[in-house]
Amino acid sequence: MARFRLVIVANRAYADHDTPQGATPEGTAAGGLVAVLRPAAGEGAAWVGAGRGRYDRERVDASGEEWIRTPYGDLRHRRLFFADEEWRGFYELASNAFLWPLLHLVRPFPRLTTYFPQPLTPTREVWSAYRRANEAYAEAAASMDAERAWVHDYQLGLVPRMLRGAGYRGAIGFFLHTPFPDWEVAQEFLDAQGRACFAEWLHGLLAADLVGVQSSADARRLLRAAAVLADAREAEGGLRAEGRFVAVEAHPVGPDATAVEEPARTVADPRWLAELRAVGLPLVVGLERGDYTKGIPERLRAVASLLHRGRRFIHVGAEAPTRVSVPGYEALAAVLDDAAAAAARAAADVGLPFEERREALPWEDVVALLRAADVLVAASLADGMNLVPLQTVLAQGMRPVEARAVLVVGADTGTAAAYGPEFAGRGLVVVDPLDDEALADAIGAALEGLPGRISDAFAQAVRRRDARAWASRYLERLEALHARD
Repeated sequence: MARFRLVIVANRAYADHDTPQGATPEGTAAGGLVAVLRPAAGEGAAWVGAGRGRYDRERVDASGEEWIRTPYGDLRHRRLFFADEEWRGFYELASNAFLWPLLHLVRPFPRLTTYFPQPLTPTREVWSAYRRANEAYAEAAASMDAERAWVHDYQLGLVPRMLRGAGYRGAIGFFLHTPFPDWEVAQEFLDAQGRACFAEWLHGLLAADLVGVQSSADARRLLRAAAVLADAREAEGGLRAEGRFVAVEAHPVGPDATAVEEPARTVADPRWLAELRAVGLPLVVGLERGDYTKGIPERLRAVASLLHRGRRFIHVGAEAPTRVSVPGYEALAAVLDDAAAAAARAAADVGLPFEERREALPWEDVVALLRAADVLVAASLADGMNLVPLQTVLAQGMRPVEARAVLVVGADTGTAAAYGPEFAGRGLVVVDPLDDEALADAIGAALEGLPGRISDAFAQAVRRRDARAWASRYLERLEALHARD
């Protein structure tokens, strides 16, 4: 009998120990991936993740394992520790300077913006570090003796094949939280070495029983790339590669509803937010990681344009710093500074407050800000899902329907794909963030509530597809596919 029902394999740990043992306990790790996986990480589950917290080594046994208490039950957690140079090759260069920008190329963004970087081709040494790290994750996952292995995201694309090669006989699922690129676009930015690395990565994840992606568009793009790079043949519901069927399906993620709705009912506004709300003008909110995929300069330019047109509102933006040591973020920083300064001047010229925070807000402040928003702008150029608009839907449940926010989201996001067909024009505006005039017009219309505001039906749809339901549906499908083999 297996030791665990499920092992979750992710680069991120469930929680980082950044305080000494005996101090105030930490929360879960930051980021959307951990947020959506929390409900699956309960009783009978194990988790393999990197040990990057300052005090992680103090908390684990000789095998790198510990028990972590979660709201869903006790979790057996295995941490992997990497030397600094190995981590730089695996995480900073191969994963985030190469794969991260590459996977977002649903359009040729390096040509369409001044700040979106081309994928940085890994050297052989860097790609070897990526392989070694994936081997470490695969070995650790196999050692947990679980009925099913659920591997997550682009950092671990080789793990399914390595697990299979090691003789693991349980069901193997892989979920890609990012978009999948348009191969016709992506190949323009790859040399021969980059193409070979991407082909190896794609071969790796095709050893899974079920490859989950965020949207049907991502699934179609993956199937087209697999035909070229992996000699795969499309089959009903997936593809055939190397003599076996691999299901490729859209399983759009959802937020952890409980983690949003409970504090939304109780937390007070932080003082700075209460002071802004006291001005009595609508709040236009943007809340993202400071990443070049998020369309932050585009949002700031749209805000400046509306202020120049005489619209009166208060802008509140917060960008959590991210990947400051990863190549490719330098151009974004300069563009962001210029766009923020221009928007701040436009607000000052008409005597309006303007907030643009470069910090990670405490979760209670995040919920309060989303609850208070009158317009939420998530203008990502491309995004696997972007949970912030969906968290906003849940956070606003205590407000009367006529006082709720309008969401403005980028067209190439999982949010637009999952909810646009039903709710576009009903609390949701879908727009091309690279069309400056269209984005400004969309925010302007949202300030008037013209597209309609977040409805109870919208909120119910988000709850039905929350993180718990997403994990349950995915794992049930994985089990059914494995049982069929």
